[in-house]
Amino acid sequence: MIDPSDRVVVSSADIMRSKLESTPKEKWAEVFPNYTDYVPKLYKTMQLPSYVHGYSLAIEYMRDWFLKKFPKNYFKTVYVNGSHILDNWKNWNNYNIKREKPMLAIVPTLNYDWDRENLDMYMGDANMILHQSNYDQSFIKDYYNMAFIYLRLREMEMNFNFRIRVTTRAQQLDLFNKMELWFRVGSTQQDNISADFHIPTDIIIQLAKDTGFEIDEETQLPKDLPAFITYLNKHSSAPVIFKMRAINQKPAFFVRARNLFTHIAIRDKISLDDGEREGKLETNYHLEMQVRLRMPIPHFYAYMSEIPLKSEIAIGETKPALGIYTINNYDIKPENTVGWPSIVVTSYLAEAGENKIDISPLFDSKEWPVAKVLKADLKLGISPQGFIDVYVFHNNIDSKPGRLANFHVDFRKMQIILDEEVEANTNYDIAMYADMEYVNSRLNTIEMYDQSRVQSDQTDDKFDPNKR
Repeated sequence: MIDPSDRVVVSSADIMRSKLESTPKEKWAEVFPNYTDYVPKLYKTMQLPSYVHGYSLAIEYMRDWFLKKFPKNYFKTVYVNGSHILDNWKNWNNYNIKREKPMLAIVPTLNYDWDRENLDMYMGDANMILHQSNYDQSFIKDYYNMAFIYLRLREMEMNFNFRIRVTTRAQQLDLFNKMELWFRVGSTQQDNISADFHIPTDIIIQLAKDTGFEIDEETQLPKDLPAFITYLNKHSSAPVIFKMRAINQKPAFFVRARNLFTHIAIRDKISLDDGEREGKLETNYHLEMQVRLRMPIPHFYAYMSEIPLKSEIAIGETKPALGIYTINNYDIKPENTVGWPSIVVTSYLAEAGENKIDISPLFDSKEWPVAKVLKADLKLGISPQGFIDVYVFHNNIDSKPGRLANFHVDFRKMQIILDEEVEANTNYDIAMYADMEYVNSRLNTIEMYDQSRVQSDQTDDKFDPNKR
């Protein structure tokens, strides 16, 4: 738990400004080379998120994965082991508690020993693990205040037992025949999903303090909450959402992680029983299916800033403020002049007379938020130039590396048009920046009709038994 009394809340930007005010301008380059390229001393603080959060996400995903294979409202009763026995009857209009068939029971079991074949086995202590977390791989990057939030994932393995009860043998056999096909029994399958991961409150509030937001002592949240959420999405590579947390019914911050690879294996055949005898009748026939799920969940968060924390594990490291995005003869800024973060840095070798650069492969993604918003806006006739800033630099040693080329961008054709004479073997560096506040807000609008915490990113060729 981060104790606010352990440290004085001072913005890193205030420290930088105070140093510059006491330093002659001719010495600025010595103290801070190129002003933003100075070498900071970053302190890292680790916090572990709730493991139950990942556990509940896996259950929610598998419950939806299973039920979507059946017609809507096929099961009259759905019970998940560990949930309250009366969860299915929380309805003021339902006075008679009656278990109707078909019934479904889901029993999850966590494999505590799974470590992804030793890939997730961390042999070092927390200090060594923190040394491996790089600020340039953080999902929240504020270079002005030198504040970063880094997330590392690990893989979780869970086994699920799906047990179905029906009334007759005919229903049992029909379901057995259909489920073998619906679920591809005996094989494995994969999915790419989006999931909302909870960000520890201590870290997010510490970020708010370090970036100058005033905290309400009663609610322990930023007083200007809309402005803070706008700030987070401006500096985040993934949407940051503020919503109610189901486990404690309190508002919290979540990051929407995308394109998470999940693996589902159904190795064993579906098992059937001979039913139960009630009087002279045979009833209550059962089917059981065993499924193994592997999916990524948060392992730890690291908060990095120039001001050390005393109450958590903190490591001071001296690192350059800019990451090495590509091999070049000059520095490409991590943010543009208005503070938009870098999203793409790449190189292109042009031939003589070649004046068009195809940038469509850079946005050929169904999961990347920037690509999703770009394609959606183009369909509506909205120019992406409002939230994407493009720079093209010369990177030939003999032609003043870092010099801005003459160009314009045609987003309709996804091309950069060079408005200059191009010589043979001319090397260009392309840097793109995006207004992530707009991207994340626009993406939430696009997906506003799907409020689930975890969902599949594979929207093509979805199986729907109602359409077959």
